[in-house]
Amino acid sequence: MGVRALITLVTAGTLPLVSGGPAPATDEAEVLAAPPGYALSWADEFDGTAVDESRWTFRTGKPWNGWSTQLPENVSVGGGVMTIRLCPQGTSGPDCLPTSATTDFTGGGLISKDRPRYGYYEVRARTNVGSGWHSAFWSAQVGATGLFTEIDGFEIDSHVPGYARHNVIAWNHGGHLTSGIDELGFDSSAGWHVYGYEWREDEVRFFVDGVQVWSTPYAPSTYAHNFLNVWLTTIAIDLNDSPGVDVGALPGRTQWDYVRYYQRDAYGDNDDPAGGYAESGTGWATSGLPAFGRLTSRYSCTAGAAAHWTLRPPSAGSYRAYLYRVGGDGGQPDAPVTVADGATTLAAASVDFGAAESAWVPVGGALSLSAGRPYTVRVERTGAGCVRADAVKFVRQ
Repeated sequence: MGVRALITLVTAGTLPLVSGGPAPATDEAEVLAAPPGYALSWADEFDGTAVDESRWTFRTGKPWNGWSTQLPENVSVGGGVMTIRLCPQGTSGPDCLPTSATTDFTGGGLISKDRPRYGYYEVRARTNVGSGWHSAFWSAQVGATGLFTEIDGFEIDSHVPGYARHNVIAWNHGGHLTSGIDELGFDSSAGWHVYGYEWREDEVRFFVDGVQVWSTPYAPSTYAHNFLNVWLTTIAIDLNDSPGVDVGALPGRTQWDYVRYYQRDAYGDNDDPAGGYAESGTGWATSGLPAFGRLTSRYSCTAGAAAHWTLRPPSAGSYRAYLYRVGGDGGQPDAPVTVADGATTLAAASVDFGAAESAWVPVGGALSLSAGRPYTVRVERTGAGCVRADAVKFVRQ
């Protein structure tokens, strides 16, 4: 187990929470830094007065074996935190007033509109007092079907607030990798704590207050590495031998000080929902060959066909570029691949798509790249055979 470095944030003073209570930050609040080499890519500090609906949608509805319906009005932002209000049956909203929407208990949550993949994810949170509620910081693609991944940064059931579970679930293709129920060493409802997970290409690592508590291999050749929405949720549900909802502890709340996503390397993929991939020429179609992360790849056997990915490094520094070669019969043996900054070629390689094995292939040597600047990786069909377009990456050196 390793402990990450601490950084100190100096604030103007304490901030009141929504619905009262101690503030999430003190005059000198210690906040855990991301693992080395990572740069902040996306965050919500919840410093506004309402949920930023350009970034989030609300968790709604009722899950299987659930005791609560999740409603948007149970989620609010103010005082520097996001609060999920937990209400008695037939009530909802920040003041748990009577509602005609449901006769259940009511909870809620937020789901990010962005769907990132590899990186370090972190929240600072405080769970509720009283049994019956399941709080989670997790990632999964909304509406996913077929093969997909779920990563649970933490799952805490409120009747045992001193215990948590961390999971990586390969839905429909390999099962449930879990830490089991582990003792945290503190009561998660009594104070603020930091929970994070680092998703690497071949492994997922889990952290509590900066200490790595569990990890598991998770190879892209075995499991689907799709792109995941981030969820912050609290629902009433029958899990982990829950005794049921303690109505005497309601109204209740869970609170979230921030959510942050950091990147180290830059990836491009033809399946990336954020874009950055484009094709030119003709003959492009989806390949039946195995692709990186068990997603899809593209191919063309037409002269002049080309594909390119646009990547933006998360921070300035030295990187090496790689293309994921989907190998197989009929591939062009000497397809040109380039890395460019605008019209300037920075690196080039000849890639053999006729090779039997699929693998990451380096494109040139170390490159000095600028943070946030768009760089293009391009492959072109110039000779006999087909070229294939799947994934590329810049790896921080």
